[in-house]
Order: sequence, then C-alpha cells, then structure tokens
Amino acid sequence: MANYPRSLIVHDGSVFHVTWKCHNNDWLLSSEFAKKLYYELLLKYKHYYGIQIFSYCFMDNHPHLTGQCETQKKLSDFFRVVNSCFAKSLNCHLKRKGQAVMDRFKSPVMQTDEDLMNVMIYNDLNPYRTVKGTRPKEHKWSSYHHYAYGKEDPLLTEPECYKEMGKTAKKRQKNYRLMIEEIMKDDHRMPKCPYRKNEGYLCFVGNPAWVEKRYHALKKVASKLRKEWQERHQEFLGFSIHK
Repeated sequence: MANYPRSLIVHDGSVFHVTWKCHNNDWLLSSEFAKKLYYELLLKYKHYYGIQIFSYCFMDNHPHLTGQCETQKKLSDFFRVVNSCFAKSLNCHLKRKGQAVMDRFKSPVMQTDEDLMNVMIYNDLNPYRTVKGTRPKEHKWSSYHHYAYGKEDPLLTEPECYKEMGKTAKKRQKNYRLMIEEIMKDDHRMPKCPYRKNEGYLCFVGNPAWVEKRYHALKKVASKLRKEWQERHQEFLGFSIHK
C-alpha cells in the first residue's frame, strides 16, 4: 500500500477516522497511565488546532478516533504534536527509548453521516470483538459512556447524526444503547473493519462506488505528481553531472 500524501485525501472540513498502532505492535496503551495521558493530550491541543472529536476508543495497542478538522494541515500538525508528546512522556514514565507510534497514522475520510455513525459503532464495539469479549459499558476508555449514558466528556462534540437519534438527550442515549445491544445479539450486523475490503478503504469510507471513484482519482493524481518529481530529479542530476 502506497503512502499517499495526506493532502490528497483529507481536505478542509473533512470528517475523519484516525487510527495508529503502537511501535512493534507493543501494548504501550495498555496501562491506565498511557490511556489517561493520551486523552489529556487530545483534550489539551484540540481547540488550538481546530479539531472536533466525535468519538474515541483506546485499545491496548491502538486508538480509534473520529472527528472533523478545520484544515488538513491542522489535522496533521495536531496528531504530530499529540503523538510526539505522548511518546516523550510515555518513554520517560517507562524508562524506555524509541518510537511509541509505529508509523504514519491512518486518516480515511467519510462520505456521509451514516458512514460516520457506522464507524463510531465499529469503534465502540472494538473491545467486544477482542478475545476478552468486553462489553462497551465495561470498557472505560471510550465515548460509549457519553452517547449511551450521558456521562460528561469534555473531549467530545456530538455530531449531527447522533443528535438526530432523538429529540431529547435521554431518548438519544436510549436509542444508542438499544442499537448497540441489538448489533451485539446478531453477529451478521456486527460492523466489519472497512480497511479489510480493499486498499481504497484505507483512504476513504463510504459507498463502494464512491470509494472506488475517489481512490482511482487519488492514484491518478499521485502518479502524476510522482512522475513530475522524477523528471525534476533526473533533470537536476543531469544538470549537476554536465556541470
């Protein structure tokens, strides 16, 4: 899978799903200290970089977050700062050296509010799909507690797709709980990881035809930019050699 420039995927105002893995697939997010640290860093910097967080779920070796950015650059800068601060503080705490985040964070953008809700549900059910089979209400570090029970969470901004689930907060919470419970009862309704469908879903989440169209356009632009870079590079080398 090619590493496409994020500027070709994320645009100003994009709704995103961000995830990354701990270095070497280690369990660096497994402790209460690490999860609390990452939460506090997200909370500290989100306003400065114009980021809205719609949902989150911190697993033991990777986080999931959905939200919306003001600009692509601010999104990149936000996670660069947060992940860098996280690595430094965690390394100091664990008396270790090296990376904490394995590679570039993934940030596919979503087509519709329905896609956003599906990803939020997928994230909330992450603990349930693990070997432990932890139910969402038993997993402390997720936005499920806010959306299902109304727990105050300063990190979150409620998206429109959630607000449309009921006229009152209590009604929305009840509907969200019932929806999650019904999905857990029926394995066929359990949201699947969108990234396993094809490479396009690493960049875009939505209707298959829309994903394919956006991914095809992305590859075409990326190929053009790569070719232009190669031509400039060859021209520079040729100039240097003759000089």
